[in-house]
Amino acid sequence: MTPQPLLGLRLGMVCGDEAAPGPTLLKQAAVELGAQVTVLDAVRVLEDGAALEEMAGLLGHLYGAIACDGLPPAVMRRLAAAAVVPVLDVQTVQAMHAPAVGRGIEAAERRRLVQAALLAALR
Repeated sequence: MTPQPLLGLRLGMVCGDEAAPGPTLLKQAAVELGAQVTVLDAVRVLEDGAALEEMAGLLGHLYGAIACDGLPPAVMRRLAAAAVVPVLDVQTVQAMHAPAVGRGIEAAERRRLVQAALLAALR
C-alpha cells in the first residue's frame, strides 16, 4: 500500500477537461497519497461576474491546495498571488515527468513520478 502523506488534504482541481491526461493523472496520484480531490469547472469558477481575488480567497478556505489546468498564465499568476494556499499548475507537474513518458515507462511509474512532483510542490 502506498503511504498517504496527503491524508486529510482537500485539493481543489480547477480544469476545463477533467478527462484530459494531465488532470486525470494528477487526480489519481493525489488520491493514492490520501488527498480528497474535488474537480471544479474552470468556466464556472472564473465566471465574468466573479472577482478572481475573491474566488482565490474562497478556494483557499475550502481547500488546502489548488491545482489548475488550462488556465491562461496571467490568471494562474493572479490566482497564486491572491490565494492563501499553494496553487499548482498541472502542466508544470506533468512536465516534471515528461522525459520519462517518452521512454515508454508504465502508468504506475508515471503516477509515482507525479506523486513525487506533487509532494515537492506542496512542501
